[in-house]
Amino acid sequence: MHMDSDDVTDILEDLPKEEAEEILDSLPQKESDEVRQLMSYPPDTAGGLMQTELVAVSPDATLGQAIHQIRETYSKVDDIINLYVVNEQGVLIGMVPLRTLILEDAGKKVSEVMVRDVISALVDMDQEQVAELFRKYDFISLPVVDQQGKLLGRILVDDIVDVIQEEASEDMYRLAGVDKEEHVDDTPLRSIRLRLPWLSFNLVTAIAAATVVSFFQGTIQKVVALAVFMPIVAGMGGNAGTQSLTVITRGIALGELNFSNAKRVLLKELIGGITNGVVLGGLMALLAYLYKGNPMLGVVLGLAMICNMFMAALAGTSIPLILKWARVDPALASGVIVTTFTDVTGFFCFLGLATLFLHYLT
Repeated sequence: MHMDSDDVTDILEDLPKEEAEEILDSLPQKESDEVRQLMSYPPDTAGGLMQTELVAVSPDATLGQAIHQIRETYSKVDDIINLYVVNEQGVLIGMVPLRTLILEDAGKKVSEVMVRDVISALVDMDQEQVAELFRKYDFISLPVVDQQGKLLGRILVDDIVDVIQEEASEDMYRLAGVDKEEHVDDTPLRSIRLRLPWLSFNLVTAIAAATVVSFFQGTIQKVVALAVFMPIVAGMGGNAGTQSLTVITRGIALGELNFSNAKRVLLKELIGGITNGVVLGGLMALLAYLYKGNPMLGVVLGLAMICNMFMAALAGTSIPLILKWARVDPALASGVIVTTFTDVTGFFCFLGLATLFLHYLT
């Protein structure tokens, strides 16, 4: 049974080095060299995803000769979707879809029917960019070339499905502050080692929020009811910020959001933040009034909710864009930064307004 070179590479990379070398030495020289070359590419690049099995033809060949070549190589090349056309130097110059090969006259030359504008992936292209090409153009296969345009291999859509699942899981883990290497069957010690750094960083950010609260201890002592509503202000801001953050991070990952349309998206999120703040702030103002019978407490709480949900939308939208501009993965640190930001601004707005109107609250 034939196994594609990319699958062989994946298996060997999971084995101990000595065992992998033994298997490589047992393979025919040509196959061994191909697999060694594939193993030299980083696994998260086009080179690490590609397989070397493909059908490449000369532009001077006839379609009949191309069909004959497919028949000769069919046992070794699975899922033939396109024939790639290369010149004498092996440079990719065109492509012939299988449909064209079947429908056109077998006596025609490949150069007469080939598609000349071929989209390809550079061998060192990141797998996320490769996945974006598949998504954007609905590819089933994609040729891989080096810097000189020489055809090296192809990537099939089934490998990209794995990449998309992997990237989605990685982004989800990062947003939650969990290492992508952690699994459900890990030992307790390994889980602790992977989670403790993120939790330590979260502790630092929590101290920052607590520091803001400490500035208003006198106000809280005079109006104890403020302590009841503080978690609501901070929590709602955090939830609103996370909603914006999730939408923006996903938009960046899918290529739907870039710096050209960022202003429009930011405006939309800010309008949504203010509107949600007015609705929920008004509701909480009414509840605060019914709870304590003090209308000014309701006003302070409502204004703080509006302020914090506006700032949450601003942070949830702008922070991922700033990280992208700084060439940092937005999923890596956005969650912690946004949560800290909304906690700090929520406490500051609520307690700051309470201090400003303290005379009316006591």
